[in-house]
Amino acid sequence: MPASLVDISHLRLVVHQRPVVSASAELTRCWAGDLGELRDCLLEQFAPVGNYCEVGSDLHTVTVGSAETRLRPRRDGASWHADLFHAGWLNYPYKSIPADYRRQVAAYVDRAHELDEGCLQESDLREAAGEGGAPAVERLVRGHRDALDQLYAALDALIDDLVAPDGVLFPWARALVHVEVQTHHMRREWLGSAAIGYLCGSAGQRPDTLFDGIRYDFRAGSVDLARPAPAEPHEDAVKV
Repeated sequence: MPASLVDISHLRLVVHQRPVVSASAELTRCWAGDLGELRDCLLEQFAPVGNYCEVGSDLHTVTVGSAETRLRPRRDGASWHADLFHAGWLNYPYKSIPADYRRQVAAYVDRAHELDEGCLQESDLREAAGEGGAPAVERLVRGHRDALDQLYAALDALIDDLVAPDGVLFPWARALVHVEVQTHHMRREWLGSAAIGYLCGSAGQRPDTLFDGIRYDFRAGSVDLARPAPAEPHEDAVKV
């Protein structure tokens, strides 16, 4: 079993007539490696009267936290794998997503988590240069750039999934898309600021506020970051 997976088959934990035979190392760390407590928690969370929901073939807890516990069918289709889902179905901006669209959003959230390289800073580049010179700096910058390219593609696909038949985003999707595009823009802006700072020195105080004129274009339309996501359709704010 890969190092990222922990064998918990010896716990003899059964949920909905399927044994839970593995867990992610990330999930077990949440319980400080105490598999007995993890077992008790999973039994409580996914009991018949537990607070969970179905997302495709997966089961997710529904809590106020920033992450849910999730059971995913293993390849054999007869057992479960337990891991974390890095969004809370009761938290903004996910709480208004209809059950029929949680599968698409969950696929995006998983991909976004895999690609989360954080915000690159000038100090990161200087540290890389000290350890491996210019090649290490280039690898670090290219790695962040490639992750952003892939995240953009994942976001583009998500937006396609959340566009209503009339060609605009469903009202419940506007806040979600706005938050995700803002996050993408922020990481991209940090990458550019770090590269400029490392190569050329400071370009002045890095702004914390986004000013008018920032727009991201997708196949289905555009998202203007200069305006908050409206509760109702707005001609200029969200054109997707």
